[in-house]
Amino acid sequence: MKVNKGVWKRRISIPGLLALLCLLTGMLSGCGFIEWLLEDEEDFYEEEQETEGEDGTEDSGSTVSLSERGTVISQENGKLVIDRRSREQEIPMGEDGWTIFVYLCGSDLESDGGAASDDIEEALAAYPSQQTRVVYQTGGSSYWYQDISDERLERFVLENGELQKVDERPNANMGDAGTLSEFLIWGVQHYPAERMGVILWDHGSGSINGVCFDEQYEYDSLSIAEMAAAFDWVYDSMTDRFEFIGFDACLMSTLEVANQLVPYARYLYASEEYEPGTGWDYTGMLDYLAENPAADGKALGKQICEDYYVHCREADAQQMATFSVTELSGIDDLVQACNQAFQVVYEQDDLGDAARKILGADNFGGNTRAEGYTNMVDLGMMLDNLSDYGEEIERAREKLEECVVYNVNGRLHKQAGGLSVYYPISVQGSEELQTFAQLCPCNYYYALVDKVAYGAGTGSAQDYDNSSLLQDIADLAELFGISAAGISNPTTNIGEFASVDESELGIADIYFDCNGNYVVEFEDMDELAYACCSVFVNDGEDGIFYVGSTEEIYYDYENNLIRDDFDGLWLTADGVMLPLELAESTDTCSIYACEIMLNGEYDTALRIEYDWEYGEWSVIGIWDGIDPETGAASREVYELEDGDVFEPVYYWTSLDDDTEEWYLGDACTVDGEVELTYDYLPAGYYFYSFELHDIYGNVYYTPYITQEIDEEGNIWFYPDDMEDM
Repeated sequence: MKVNKGVWKRRISIPGLLALLCLLTGMLSGCGFIEWLLEDEEDFYEEEQETEGEDGTEDSGSTVSLSERGTVISQENGKLVIDRRSREQEIPMGEDGWTIFVYLCGSDLESDGGAASDDIEEALAAYPSQQTRVVYQTGGSSYWYQDISDERLERFVLENGELQKVDERPNANMGDAGTLSEFLIWGVQHYPAERMGVILWDHGSGSINGVCFDEQYEYDSLSIAEMAAAFDWVYDSMTDRFEFIGFDACLMSTLEVANQLVPYARYLYASEEYEPGTGWDYTGMLDYLAENPAADGKALGKQICEDYYVHCREADAQQMATFSVTELSGIDDLVQACNQAFQVVYEQDDLGDAARKILGADNFGGNTRAEGYTNMVDLGMMLDNLSDYGEEIERAREKLEECVVYNVNGRLHKQAGGLSVYYPISVQGSEELQTFAQLCPCNYYYALVDKVAYGAGTGSAQDYDNSSLLQDIADLAELFGISAAGISNPTTNIGEFASVDESELGIADIYFDCNGNYVVEFEDMDELAYACCSVFVNDGEDGIFYVGSTEEIYYDYENNLIRDDFDGLWLTADGVMLPLELAESTDTCSIYACEIMLNGEYDTALRIEYDWEYGEWSVIGIWDGIDPETGAASREVYELEDGDVFEPVYYWTSLDDDTEEWYLGDACTVDGEVELTYDYLPAGYYFYSFELHDIYGNVYYTPYITQEIDEEGNIWFYPDDMEDM
């Protein structure tokens, strides 16, 4: 028997390569639930690194100890106590003017296209000024387009429109705290000014993997702890704070970063989202200072924000743009307000409700299986979504608004609040959680994250008990030693899936309703975050191809069930089906990622936009996403050019022996705009399954059933398949 069903148009998404290979294996061979491995705890602070540069010199790395930090947060009598280094009196180090120190870690951004050199040229194009100088340290790249050495560190000063080399040092790891601190100590001694700023230039990766990935030292990066230690080592060489510390790098406007920088600067300049390769507008920044040499950090930051957005628009990257100026003097009040707010959230009986609201907030850096995970979520939208929990949430939101004194957002992030915070959308491993533990400024927020991570490792947090996190403690940075790290210390769950049975996630029944809809009924939906439907096509012989996943599901919380409404429509480019995964979504548009092979040699992702207002699809360009080894975010969305050839990447598995291979779809050659059409899938037999995501980041799959799409686009399900479930 087969049953026809009525359907309607909807959004779609598709998992990427790593998830897909494990997905098919799990569904077709019945693999068990992931075994979470407990790893020995490592003291992150005491770890020493030894790396060798291309010149053969040995770099001992930096040792960051608990005593070498400018901030210690403790809990006494249930209250947060924040102890930061401070001076009785702050005395400017110069009589007037500005010095801006640029820590220019070129990495592959320079060697692959000269992005660092371009920014130097931008600075040279500015109006000459006797009251503003830029001091560069260059390194971290295997090749420079400017007359800059790749065999040693070099230092340059731009002043009065001229660039001069003033110093050089043996090659060293730009991802090392000692390299940064040595440059800044030298810089403030030789080029003091009334106001001084620091820009860290390179790839960024948010709170977990840090910034400045040195290409010559295996892409080692400055962690946030190392960066803070470097500034602490510079502290005694100064009589004042830096006016600003800025990041011409992706994803660095985070609460964890801001909290670490409070003793060392008045303002933080950074982006929550990835930055385009053009980055900051250095001509605009220096022109402004030439005309306004007495400008303070707030005024300069506002100008940089506005110039940055214009720069993004010129690069056709404004829709993803974010940039903010954060006044660091307000961070203490924000941290304490957040701790009280998340105490309310942590003590909620319904963790599922809180987790779903948090997951509904804007996030940055993709956070999809196709493009990688940064787990950086907008703090403002998180608090907005939790606002019905009480006045403590509203107070924390107010303190955030007081801190973020200026910000700009493109339409895809129009409600972003200016600072993101780490949240385990999908836990990437125990080291990630340990790193966050020694950065998190709020113990109640950390307890919430630890609880979710516990659920990621065990499948549920119902028996979670870690009250030790909430007791008085002398240093919150030691949380990773007393948390459930032995429990919430999992290896990555990306690509590990289980074939669900009716006991998982409180499933009560799986059936077809009278309209032919595939239904999953739950005892309760407390731990379900969201669901989608995965579609496979039978190759007509002995295997199936993964087509993708439909995103929208009908949720009936009153009756504790979800229902599919698949309509058989799919996005095609020049008639070729595209594998898609949702990357960003707002009220006005959505962005999808499609894995492709570009010009027969380059595996990357095509980004596609759907405009909800006009009902139109369009190609944005190509983005490489998050590097799976370093965690660095790609800084460039490349446009497709006429003559480019892209082939969608599909994955196939054998029904006989679970052999897995990948295949390329039909080639599409770019000639003007790529023609995108939302049309019915070809007639044939398909397999269909619910993809269930719990609030901890785990993913389960229901048994798949057969569906047929006929020549008229009608969809037929076979209820008899249920007998085999």
